[in-house]
Amino acid sequence: MFPLIFLRPLRGAHGRNWPGIAVIGPDAPWKGRAVRVGQDQFEAAVRRCNLEPQIIQAVWAVESAGQPFRADGSLERRYEPHHMPGSGIASWRDSLGIPFATREAMFASACARDPDKAMAASSWGGPQIMGFNAAAAGFASARDMVVAMADDEAAQLDAFLRLIGGWGLITTLRAHDWLRFAARYNGSGQAAAYARRIEAEYRCLTGRASPVVLRLGRAGDRAAVRELQRALGIGDDGVFGPETDAAVRAWQGRNGLVADGIVGAETWAALRDRRDAHPVAQPATMDVAARITTWASAATAAAGAFTALGETLPDSAMTVLVTGATVAGVLAIAAALFARLRRQRAVF
Repeated sequence: MFPLIFLRPLRGAHGRNWPGIAVIGPDAPWKGRAVRVGQDQFEAAVRRCNLEPQIIQAVWAVESAGQPFRADGSLERRYEPHHMPGSGIASWRDSLGIPFATREAMFASACARDPDKAMAASSWGGPQIMGFNAAAAGFASARDMVVAMADDEAAQLDAFLRLIGGWGLITTLRAHDWLRFAARYNGSGQAAAYARRIEAEYRCLTGRASPVVLRLGRAGDRAAVRELQRALGIGDDGVFGPETDAAVRAWQGRNGLVADGIVGAETWAALRDRRDAHPVAQPATMDVAARITTWASAATAAAGAFTALGETLPDSAMTVLVTGATVAGVLAIAAALFARLRRQRAVF
C-alpha cells in the first residue's frame, strides 16, 4: 500500500465528510516517468488501425481535454464513486456534480480503504479508461494498467486501441458514429452530449463536419434519409426501412465498400463522389450554442421594437411587452452560460 497524508475533513457531496488529501507518496501507482508520445509515433499507431489521427485526438480532447498527465506529472484520473463498493453513491447522476476537490478527497479516502478497488473505480489517462476495463485493455489488473500508463503516453494509446478493437469500435469510429461510440464507451446516460462534443472537436481539428450516420433501426434525420434515397435512386419517403437497407448494402458491395448497411463517413464520401450526394451534418456542441444565441438575439430585437411602441399601447399590451422582454433576458443569460460552459471543457 502506498502512503497517504491526510489533512482536515472536507464537506463532501450529499453532506458526507471526506478526508482532505495533501500529499500522495512517491510510490503511488499513478506517479511514473510521464513520457509523452511524439506526434509521428501517435499518428503511426493510429493509422495502423486505418483511422484518422484526428478521430482519436477528438475523443481524447473530450475525455481528458487532451491531457494524459497532470501538471505535477501524475497520471490524469477521475474517481467515479458510484463504481466504488460502499461509497453510498448509487448512480452516475449523483456522481456527476461532485466538485473536483471533493472528488479528489473521496478518491484519497477510497484508496486508504482499498486502493485496488479505488483504482478500478477511476478512469485514467488521456483516453480515460475505467480501471475495471483493464483486462479488455490488455492488463492483468487496474493497478498494472495505471503503472504502465503513468510511465508512458504510448502505453495509454496502445491500451485505448486494444480496448476499442476488442469492443468492435474501430469501424464505429471510422464511420464517425460518435453516438454509438459514446454509448458503448461512456454509457448511454450522456451519449448524445458526448457525441456532440466529439463532433465539435473533430470539426475544430479538421475543418470538416461529419455526416449523419444512418442505419436500419436507428431513428434518423428524415432529410438525411431522403438525400440518401435520392442518391441511391430509390423512393424518397425519408424512412430507413428494409428496402433502403438492401439498396445501401447492394450499392456498397458494387463500389468496393463493406456491405454492412451502415451509411457512415466512408459510404457518404463515396456517394458524394459518385452520386453527387449532399449529406446532412451531424449535430455539434457549437450548433446548440448558435441556436441559443440566435433565439436570444431575435427575442431581444423583438422586445426592442415593441418598446419603441410602448407609449402608444394600452396597459394590457404593455403587460405582453414586459413579458417578452423578460423572456429575451432569460434567453440572453442562457446563451452566455452555454458559451461559458463550452470554454470550460468539462470532463464527466
